[in-house]
Amino acid sequence: MKAQHSFGLNLSWLRVTTVFLIDLAILRLAGHWPTELGSPARAWWPGVGVAVVVTAAALITHRRVPLTSIVLARVLDRFANPATFLNEGCTPGFDHRRRYSHDVVGLREHRGQLVTVIAVAPPPAASGRHARRHQPLGALPAGLAAAALRQFDVRLDGIDIVSVRTCDTTCDATSDGDTDTGPAEDEQAPAVPDTAGPRDTWLILRMDPMRNAEAVAVRDSVAATLAAATERLAQTLQERHIVTRVLPAEEFGQVDATVLAGLQPTRIRRRRRRLKQKHRKGPRQYAATFWMSPRDITTANLEQLWQRAADTTAVTVRLIAQHNHTDVSVLVRYHTGSRLRRNMWAGLNRLNGRQLTALRTSLPTPMRRTLAVPARQLDDHEPLQVPLGPTAQQPLARVKLPA
Repeated sequence: MKAQHSFGLNLSWLRVTTVFLIDLAILRLAGHWPTELGSPARAWWPGVGVAVVVTAAALITHRRVPLTSIVLARVLDRFANPATFLNEGCTPGFDHRRRYSHDVVGLREHRGQLVTVIAVAPPPAASGRHARRHQPLGALPAGLAAAALRQFDVRLDGIDIVSVRTCDTTCDATSDGDTDTGPAEDEQAPAVPDTAGPRDTWLILRMDPMRNAEAVAVRDSVAATLAAATERLAQTLQERHIVTRVLPAEEFGQVDATVLAGLQPTRIRRRRRRLKQKHRKGPRQYAATFWMSPRDITTANLEQLWQRAADTTAVTVRLIAQHNHTDVSVLVRYHTGSRLRRNMWAGLNRLNGRQLTALRTSLPTPMRRTLAVPARQLDDHEPLQVPLGPTAQQPLARVKLPA
């Protein structure tokens, strides 16, 4: 894997046109500066300077994210209360059973947005003398989940594939010092052994009822519309021999706790590159979220994200429905008892100043997406697989670039 270049340009037609109009407004204001507030000639060059700064901030990107978006996200993340920010969308869910259906579907609602959750487990391994010695535990085809974004007249906003694994033991190689900015080591990233802890995987379906007014009109209710789409996706995965279970509302709290992986919103302290939690009596806990370069989103690289040096690893594969295609992006979060070593996240991209927003993105909360993550287009027949169990493959070498 290879991290994105530090700086670049975003020269899309919409962004360039918007910046051009803003610059014209600034220059016009500077050219017609009121004489009561000073000479117009003295206000002209400061106006030109402001226009240059606005243009540079809007067009220059840092790891494919515009500087304006980074600054705005940092301000919102810095002044947000972690407890209020993380618990905002964790509303009590409710159960719904469709007519002529035996399944109960749990839903969450917040400000008109809805979510449902499907628990996914790997296919059962074959037993007996005909079983292979090293039988894979299976993977979830991302194309199946992407196809569920458009079901007849129902249009989902997105589907998140969230996987969380807590290792039984922590690698002894974790350093207690601040090696987050030290030189990268030349050794390869360690692969997670088969003795690692269990992995929990969920599919989080998000829907905006306002974008599905016609679909809701021909069904019993808004809840029935999303429930039908959820049951259909679960049935499609079961036909591929993937064990699925639609979660009721009472299990949403357990999913929240598992995704947070021991983090308590009232004890979280924000840092620019990580989240820190210190117990009154007990060890510290650090959590840092990174995003994968779009060109590196492959099945082999997804298997290499699981680190045995981390106490907990959480991977979020985001599938977002666009006009005529689907975009895929990946976030990974590592929990450790000390600050992360640089070789753990080599090849990944840091989310400086947006750690709290990234943490909320992985929760099953019906919130509008505020974290912009670089993504790539997912082809219809692309064989992208999200692993559901531990793999014993050899780790890939990572290309390390200085931050």
